[in-house]
Amino acid sequence: MRDAMEKRFIRVARGSMVGGVRLGMFTATFYGLQSLFAEQRGVHDVFNVAGAGSTTAAIFALVLPGSLKWRVRNVLLGSTLGAAFCFPLGWLHLKLVEKANEGTPLKDEASQSSGVGAAIARLESSLTKK
Repeated sequence: MRDAMEKRFIRVARGSMVGGVRLGMFTATFYGLQSLFAEQRGVHDVFNVAGAGSTTAAIFALVLPGSLKWRVRNVLLGSTLGAAFCFPLGWLHLKLVEKANEGTPLKDEASQSSGVGAAIARLESSLTKK
């Protein structure tokens, strides 16, 4: 009885550690790509979050087992779903950051044109034009 319980504990602990490592790798990849996109584009906006989500999902879809045809399908599906989930979450994140920064004075004119508030204003103006 004790041997069975020890084996079960080891199996659960191993599964928890493997799951934690996978989640950590996924999170590190997502935020690394998001920061890379923001640095390369020079603006922090929703498209950085959506691009990072799409790219991360596509990368991790390649890790799944299966044939080449199955992996290509997973990459396309992961890329689409990653962008679809991350776009509204990125928009919500920008709104929350804007709300948190209310009342904080901006330092100069350059920060006004490239800040989070400016990115949200550009996004809202582009959505109202359509």
